[in-house]
Amino acid sequence: MTSVLQQEEPLVTVIIPCYNHAHFLPKAIESVLRQTHANTEIVVVDDGSTDETKAVAARYLQVRYVWQQNQGLSAARNTGIKHSTGDYLLFLDADDWLYPKGIETNIKHLQQNKELAFVSGFYNYVYINENEVVGGGNVVNSDYYCRLLQGNYICMIATVLFRREVFQEFLFDTTLKSCEDYDLYLKVTRKYPVYHHIDKIAAYRIHSYNMSTNIPGMLKSALEVLSRHKQNLATETEKQAYPIGFKSWTDYYCKKIYKKLRRKQLPTTRQDLYMLLRHRPQLYVKYVIAQLLSL
Repeated sequence: MTSVLQQEEPLVTVIIPCYNHAHFLPKAIESVLRQTHANTEIVVVDDGSTDETKAVAARYLQVRYVWQQNQGLSAARNTGIKHSTGDYLLFLDADDWLYPKGIETNIKHLQQNKELAFVSGFYNYVYINENEVVGGGNVVNSDYYCRLLQGNYICMIATVLFRREVFQEFLFDTTLKSCEDYDLYLKVTRKYPVYHHIDKIAAYRIHSYNMSTNIPGMLKSALEVLSRHKQNLATETEKQAYPIGFKSWTDYYCKKIYKKLRRKQLPTTRQDLYMLLRHRPQLYVKYVIAQLLSL
């Protein structure tokens, strides 16, 4: 009976790129195996890891393991797409995990509206060092392209379930070191309808090895992605949304840089100071004054 039901369910491919995150990988894989939507395939793309990623993936018969020379996250995700066969695709970073009803919840929305290119939901931030869980997500009900111009309301890619057809037209941009998901969302929503809901789909693990801890790099990529889409602005609403997005990204990351510098969480870098000076000179001056007063 179970096998018959599984055959009736659409196949979902979960693509897990992994670069030296073997110690996190089991939780990610097992979160897929525990899904209430049973018909899944798992593709682990080893992006040239030097740790035990291959050995960990080999523990699970349900995993299709693919190795490639280190090319970065975008290339790893694109490789996963090539090795997928699912009707729907989900991208799960190796250090994150899905909640049991995550796939089931998103599939229901896609099946109810055949026009949607993808659906996205909410998530939890899990701060490992602080042993703290904080809810994440933004309520967005319409104007998805304009809302993305104002900032990445989706934030966590594991909350997104894509129709396979999306990747017949789009892939992740391998020239981007980060924010490649933000770039993809903008490209898709520019042409096709999507949907966002408030159900929690996944857990976003926050630790010292996250790509997002490279604050100056994230700001640079976010602004680069946004600027690429400036030429596509057509309506007055879109043109008004663009500067809001630019300010939103610079405010968000410059405040994080300033907070990091004042708390001395990490050594001060030239890039940190340059980003403050360029985008928020008032915070740069405030920081310099504080440093002088502390002498």
